[in-house]
Amino acid sequence: MYKNAAMRTDLPNQEGPDVRHLPQTVSLFLKKALPEFTVDKCSEAFILALRNFIPFERLHGFLWRPTQHGSYRVRLALAGDSVSFKEEASQGVQVRQSEDVTESRDDLRVTLHRSVKSLEAEPEIQRILEEEGCKAAMEIHFSYYGRPALWIALGVPTAKQFPAEKTQELLLVFCHCALVSLHGAYLAELDERAGKREKPEPGEQFDLALRWFHTVVRHLNVGLVRLQNKQTNDAEDALHRASIVAGVCLAELLNLMRATGKKNN
Repeated sequence: MYKNAAMRTDLPNQEGPDVRHLPQTVSLFLKKALPEFTVDKCSEAFILALRNFIPFERLHGFLWRPTQHGSYRVRLALAGDSVSFKEEASQGVQVRQSEDVTESRDDLRVTLHRSVKSLEAEPEIQRILEEEGCKAAMEIHFSYYGRPALWIALGVPTAKQFPAEKTQELLLVFCHCALVSLHGAYLAELDERAGKREKPEPGEQFDLALRWFHTVVRHLNVGLVRLQNKQTNDAEDALHRASIVAGVCLAELLNLMRATGKKNN
């Protein structure tokens, strides 16, 4: 499931990256996320890849690890080319949706805050951004089936520094791509720590990954047919289902690669 936040501003179109930049950005993300492919690595790769086309002055965020107790979270900060991770106690999940955002799904939200003061979900981050001279912010929130997974706020001097609409659309597409990978890593960690990923033989894992792959293709075909029949709502639902299953399929494929590598060693 996704909560697709369609970002809009009333700024005129400016020069910025178009969809042709997406493959290189996704490639950069995957290069940094692999081969470990953990929630931590995916989160770090997403943050570092963002700098490929989104200008921002400051970044602050939180990560909720798959098996982490609900009262703990990891504070994220960006310093140069590295992301720091610091576990801390939390008073509860405060991240929530802005009233200004159009929403349709649950696991992705992107919000433009023309004033840092509207970043009410995290008052401490709001205060820090103000002290750092940021007047506006972009908020990105990933969840795993409703459970908070990654939240970041990108600070900018003023709302005039928000990216052009064309770049905003590219950001949303990239966020969807990253969310599929984050979901795959999240699932892989949950299963691995539960001991489920040490039992199947590679042959069984291959069959499972193949079934997931066929499911992705089936959902894509359904979405294509519904698009051709101008059933846009049904097509959107089928494509969202395909993206969810793709995350599971990715986790299975990478786990199979690990298992095969162990056999070869």
